[in-house]
Amino acid sequence: MDEKEVWERLTSVESSVKSAHHRIDSIEKLTQSVSDMVVEVRHMREDVNKVQNEMELVKNRPLKIYDKFLWAIAGAAISGVVSIVLTSITA
Repeated sequence: MDEKEVWERLTSVESSVKSAHHRIDSIEKLTQSVSDMVVEVRHMREDVNKVQNEMELVKNRPLKIYDKFLWAIAGAAISGVVSIVLTSITA
């Protein structure tokens, strides 16, 4: 093998190594981006869980108000019946 062939092969190898280093750098950047995305997804999941819990509280709240309203109506009706009965007994 003469000096020119060695020089061409060396140049070819250097070019290949540079290309490989660029690909490795790109993969490292991609890996970092994926890692960052995982962290963001975890934070988003925590936020979604908080929102779900708050939605459950909000969703159940009208039922509590509705139950109180029904108890108030039932109490008023029972008081009315008791008043009518007591009025009819004393009259």
